[in-house]
Amino acid sequence: MRIAALLVALSLGGCAASAALPAAAPPVPGVTLTVEGPVAAAPGHHLVMGDLVLPPGAPVPRHRHSGEEFITVIEGSVTLRREGHDDLVLAEGQGIRIAPGLPHSAIAGERGLRAVSSWIVVNGQPLREMLPD
Repeated sequence: MRIAALLVALSLGGCAASAALPAAAPPVPGVTLTVEGPVAAAPGHHLVMGDLVLPPGAPVPRHRHSGEEFITVIEGSVTLRREGHDDLVLAEGQGIRIAPGLPHSAIAGERGLRAVSSWIVVNGQPLREMLPD
């Protein structure tokens, strides 16, 4: 009965329905890993996904991955530097696949960067291997 009364109050615009939701915490700079697990379609590999947040002008040092990396920009922009390729600026809504083993680095744009990154990692290998500049 109490649940029914609450539903009626909410549907009629009672005070519970007009209460503001608390503001979400601001994203934490760096990479917050959100998902990790095996990839059934790719035996010997696992998926790692993360929320990538960088302040304006923040660098991502040169590195490479054992498997593919996929990046989709949610907010801001990033300049991606890939060995053997011209610099590439990715803006909101744009994404790219980075080939396995390709050395790359990046720098966040003037508004910073928020992106979803996904990595297909070879089992037994680290997520990333840092490289000298």
